[in-house]
Amino acid sequence: MSYIVAVKTSFPKNSESQDNIAKLLTSIWPDKEKHIYQFSKSSTVNKRHLTLPLSEYPTLGDIGERSLKWLDEAVNLQKNNILYLQENLNFNLDEISLIASTTVTGLAVPTLEARLMNVLSFSPNTKRLPIFGLGCLGGVAGLNRVKDYLDGHPREAALLLATELCSLTFQFKDISVANLVGTSLFADGAAAVLMVGKDHRLAKSAQFEIIDTRSFFYSDTERMMGWDIVSSGFQIVLSGDVPKLVSEKVAVNMNEFLNLNKLKRNDISFFISHPGGPKVLEAITEISGGNKEDFKISWDSLAEKGNMSSVSVLHVMEETLNKKIPVQNSLGLMLAMGPAFCSEMNIIRKL
Repeated sequence: MSYIVAVKTSFPKNSESQDNIAKLLTSIWPDKEKHIYQFSKSSTVNKRHLTLPLSEYPTLGDIGERSLKWLDEAVNLQKNNILYLQENLNFNLDEISLIASTTVTGLAVPTLEARLMNVLSFSPNTKRLPIFGLGCLGGVAGLNRVKDYLDGHPREAALLLATELCSLTFQFKDISVANLVGTSLFADGAAAVLMVGKDHRLAKSAQFEIIDTRSFFYSDTERMMGWDIVSSGFQIVLSGDVPKLVSEKVAVNMNEFLNLNKLKRNDISFFISHPGGPKVLEAITEISGGNKEDFKISWDSLAEKGNMSSVSVLHVMEETLNKKIPVQNSLGLMLAMGPAFCSEMNIIRKL
């Protein structure tokens, strides 16, 4: 068994309305004005946090410049998250045995967790697990992989860091539909989750127990979502078939996962879902047998923060706790999908 003690998300200081972002995009692609406003409205996003002031995006440089900006902001955001957790949960950073770090928007070697070990008082024996490429899947997959570790190290504590600065990947010479959709949807944020094994002292004050996890891979879907690496950075690959795949594949997987744990849909009291986009969230709502109210926090996160890739589902988890949605001993289902194409789920119990 392993436990989620707490989660903290933070965001860059720059926040812009969807209208202001659409105006900038229209000035860059004037012949795409109709499509820009169409996608901007249909995204249901109201505002987004951005790493840079809006005026600086048209002059973003190559992948090297973008990577430096990513690393600077990523260290700052995660340092704030980690110190917040430390101060509010009364633990020492040298208690952390493992730092797992997931991202799909920035490259750095040494990786982010190593940079943080140089500015915070972690033990020099801390294990590092950098994870790159899982995209929106990374929040739930990261929790599940850390659970795997803690199940074998029940006295230890670990951190999961999800850091996505999607705005630094925007491609202003790409006028594809995928890029127009991406610039209307994706945003920046960072989340840190403290997890412990069953024999760690903080297990008694945890918020969730992770009951079980499951991974699902869908063959021959690699062009459904991901990046093409080009000289200016990451160029988005995004298919409109994702909602269809949710309906056809993820629905079957969800029932399979519940059956493996001898559960039915009625046994699940709450959902913590990556928002994706409106059509994806609608498809998830349908296959769950629930209604829009069951996924209200995911819709609210999408509207107020945009799609922050792996960070979004962890922000939804934080807001679920802040709003005191789950009652004690109730069961919830976490799920997210991402590049490959694949999905990741877990069943959690509120403590």
